[in-house]
Amino acid sequence: MKKIILNLILLLTLTGCWNYNELNDYSIISGVAIDKSEDEYEMSVLISNSPKSNSSESNSSESQVVVYSGKGNSIFSALKQIGLISPSELYFGSFSVLVISEEVAKEGINNAIDFFVRYPNTRKNFYVVLSKDSKAKDTLKIMTPLSSFPSQQITDNVKTTTELQGIIASTNFNDLLSTILSDGSELSINCIEIIGDIEEGSNKENIESSEPKTYTKLGNLGIFKGDKLVDWANRNESLGINIINGATKEMFLDIEYQDGYVVIDSTSFSSDVSIELKNKKPLVNIDLSGEARIIEVKGNIDLEDSKVIEEIQKEANKKIKKRVKQAINLSTLNKTDIFGFGQMFYQKYPKYFNKQKDNWNENLGKLEININSSLMLKNKVSSKNSLEEIND
Repeated sequence: MKKIILNLILLLTLTGCWNYNELNDYSIISGVAIDKSEDEYEMSVLISNSPKSNSSESNSSESQVVVYSGKGNSIFSALKQIGLISPSELYFGSFSVLVISEEVAKEGINNAIDFFVRYPNTRKNFYVVLSKDSKAKDTLKIMTPLSSFPSQQITDNVKTTTELQGIIASTNFNDLLSTILSDGSELSINCIEIIGDIEEGSNKENIESSEPKTYTKLGNLGIFKGDKLVDWANRNESLGINIINGATKEMFLDIEYQDGYVVIDSTSFSSDVSIELKNKKPLVNIDLSGEARIIEVKGNIDLEDSKVIEEIQKEANKKIKKRVKQAINLSTLNKTDIFGFGQMFYQKYPKYFNKQKDNWNENLGKLEININSSLMLKNKVSSKNSLEEIND
């Protein structure tokens, strides 16, 4: 009898989940964009499992995605408008990128992202980027030969350039929330731009072309004060911001020397930021270090001369310090602590910071900041030696 009861219990547990649905019952969202349309929000979703993509007869060069948009006074009401268009229930559990328009960012992103904090069916580790000089939804329409799924193209681009370019720093939703909720720390988020004609970029001819006329490109950092976008950093300022924030995994620098130049590549660069109260005044120390190698030379530069290497190394460190100072000047000009210095003081000297909290951003220019850069050049071989090694 006991065996019969046990077998019945096991059978009940194997009948499946009560709320299980087939994957085909959902519209799988892979990217989301938020724009403004007059006084309303316009929400757009990129759906990656359109009927065409599920067909065995589908041409691989044809678009396998669709973008639906809806408008409303809130993100949720805009979403409900999309629900009237989509043939199946929208699924947010696997989308990889949220694109927020410049217009929305300037007005403030808190209302726009509140939905994603509260909605239980959204994961919280998607990337966040800003669209610049175009609508956010248009970035979800651009297809290229390497990827007909625009959201995956943007995601892969963020991952790759974060590892290989010093001006790009990935921001996922959890990072964004953490910064917004922290005292003494402000946001900086990379932008994405559309290069070329938007209509041509959404056509299948753009996929089939070996030289696409339209593509998306990651750009410089947008800096925030509170939840509002207040300025765009240029390329040098973006590099300086990422250096201070420890977000530079690899960095290229062009160093002018004599009548030519050298290009150095650093793949082991680190930033150590420390703070202290010196005579009751705030002091920030930024210590930068790492190793680099020379990867390109133009001109008659003798790399076998140790004095030449020392001079190039010195110029490299001067340039790094210059980029950091440019970033600090941008922060001071806009009165926004994009480096989180205030958060550091709050953690180490909470009583001091709480007294300064209300005027912290306005007094950033009064901070004493010491910058030390000690990048070391390694693998110092001349092009002559390299060619001789190849010929041996």
